Amino acid sequence: MFAKHQNKFLILCLALLFILITQLLSSNAKLNEYKEQIIKFKDGEQFFTQKINDNGEKIAEQDQIILSQKDAIANNLLVIEDLKKIKSQVTIKTITKIDSIFIPIIDTVERIVFDKQGIAFLKLPTKFGVQEEWYSLYSTINNKGMWIDSLSLYNRQIITLGLKSNGFFKSPTPTVMVKNENPYVNVNSLKNVVIKNDTRFYDKKSFWYGLGVGTGILIPALIK
Repeated sequence: MFAKHQNKFLILCLALLFILITQLLSSNAKLNEYKEQIIKFKDGEQFFTQKINDNGEKIAEQDQIILSQKDAIANNLLVIEDLKKIKSQVTIKTITKIDSIFIPIIDTVERIVFDKQGIAFLKLPTKFGVQEEWYSLYSTINNKGMWIDSLSLYNRQIITLGLKSNGFFKSPTPTVMVKNENPYVNVNSLKNVVIKNDTRFYDKKSFWYGLGVGTGILIPALIK
């Protein structure tokens, strides 16, 4: 009878030891994953690259930061507003700069007059305007200055989260790709975070598989 209870106690101890080892390995793996993600950014800024494809579109690329929601908030990488369970968040700062453009006079009457000495004068007020594929600007100049009637900047931005191939023998890198079709738009700052929900060790299939295999081996051995 004593030997029977002793065997049960031994099985219980081995099961508890297995659970503790599993927890330790899981915690160590999480810590290593956290360190790998944190090293990708410094002082709240994340490195990214920017290139121009064959169509003249500007593409910015950045490695994904994969963290739990708690760690993402703690590192100021996630801003929660109306949503509770966030899957991913991308923060983009852009600068649109258009250099050296010609804006013609669009008034229907002739606005340039000449005096007797041949000096040209511009009648005020006068309207100017330009309409291009990626921008439009309309303004009025009077004797006090220039009034912007309207300024429009057009862009189609595509944000893609996926895996970037690193070659046949290397693991792909989780990447964020931001494509701006407007060639005048430059990405000035890019941040991203992908939320990874932590699975409790006893909810993992590997835990129960290992526990089943372990007890399947131990119980027959102890019975014998």
